[in-house]
Amino acid sequence: MEDLKKIIIGDTEMPIKIDLNVLEKIQDEYGSIHEFEKDILGIWYVTDEDGNQIYEDGKPVIRMKEPSIKAIKVVLPAMINEGLEIEAEIKRTEFIPVKEREIIRQCSIPYKELGRIIHEEFKRCFSTKKY
Repeated sequence: MEDLKKIIIGDTEMPIKIDLNVLEKIQDEYGSIHEFEKDILGIWYVTDEDGNQIYEDGKPVIRMKEPSIKAIKVVLPAMINEGLEIEAEIKRTEFIPVKEREIIRQCSIPYKELGRIIHEEFKRCFSTKKY
């Protein structure tokens, strides 16, 4: 059985899943998975006045900022609906998608915590199982 993590939206516990379907949506919106991850973590690379990336000891200089609301709004509805669809398949019930606006409006999780939750689920889709 699929191991689905849960998140509370409004008064409802909902399954979440980031898989290839959700990664495709992220890639369509961001152009790259790496850019999305930087945004959800709040990482930005420091550049000089000409726009060139600055390096120290051969490593890019980075700064932290708050997670991108855009990144959250892109992935949250997609990962919830993917989780709901998987859950419906497992339970052999009808999949009823939740509207993006409904998810965003009912979400009361502070956005920094939401960014952390999303990144944890994001990392799960890249982990390999030990056999």
